[in-house]
Amino acid sequence: MHSITSACFRILIKAFVGQGALPDEGLSGFAQLLAGDAPTPVLQVYRLLEQLVATSGDADMGLRAYEHFHPCVLGVKSYAMMSSPTLGQALQHMVDYHPLTSDGSHLFLEQDADGLRLVGLEIGAVGGQAPRAFIDAGAALALGAVHWLAPFERPLPLRLELTYAQPEDTRQLRRLFGDNLRFGAPRNSMTFSRADGEIPLPTAAEALHPLHLEYAKTWLDEQVDGSLEARVRRVLSAQLSLGISPGLSEVADQLGMSKRSLQHGLTRDAVNFTRLLDGARRSQAASLLRNSTRSLKYISAQLGFRDQSSFHKACMRWFGMAPLHYRSEP
Repeated sequence: MHSITSACFRILIKAFVGQGALPDEGLSGFAQLLAGDAPTPVLQVYRLLEQLVATSGDADMGLRAYEHFHPCVLGVKSYAMMSSPTLGQALQHMVDYHPLTSDGSHLFLEQDADGLRLVGLEIGAVGGQAPRAFIDAGAALALGAVHWLAPFERPLPLRLELTYAQPEDTRQLRRLFGDNLRFGAPRNSMTFSRADGEIPLPTAAEALHPLHLEYAKTWLDEQVDGSLEARVRRVLSAQLSLGISPGLSEVADQLGMSKRSLQHGLTRDAVNFTRLLDGARRSQAASLLRNSTRSLKYISAQLGFRDQSSFHKACMRWFGMAPLHYRSEP
């Protein structure tokens, strides 16, 4: 299921409802989404925004995201962007590391004689198009990022193209983005001049920039090539198969991380290490009981239990039956 980060979701809610309460009807579960750190499903965000617009009657609601832009929306990639030499390079890094913010859309940066075109393609939409409020919010946040990076120039786009039909009142859109708007476009895009792309950033940091890029790349590799949870599961499985019942420090060493970094990463992903270890033990216990003739004493020791009694209690919790009973089940 496609999602956006919890930080981005909170910024949207801040923009749309301020400190007010969310409407109750049809929005069960959103209080938990706001309280948690897990990614928020895009389709739930669409549903929320559509209801908020319908309830308030404010078709321009999404544009308020500009006023509430904060670098936390960009997450880890904000460092790589702000230390870039120029605005154009910062926008390229925003595109490169966009999957760290959302897997519900694709972001591209096209460069031609017209300038720099930031293109967004929604892939989590139903019926091929996201709600207007979501599209507006995305454009507003992108402009907010540009003005955060270039606070003295604050460039406006040469052109803004939007996939939805032209609304009756475009005054708020023009106030934020300028007059060159196109509606019913095949894709959402925002074009800046090539001169805007050459704007030097006041936060540029030549020495830090390579470190920031490596940091963002590490996070991206983790997300694309395997989540931290998946990597921890693989280490636990491998260690248990060797008769080692690893703790947090041992797993961190295997992953080339500090114990603190591993704990922080698991907390960020709302994952509990003890539950991961318990799940790995359960999986290997099931395999050893069903697919081997090893004794219960051997399996108990292999999985790091103090004694067979502890292993017996674990099997009762896992399988609802004693280990010998589980082994004899067809």
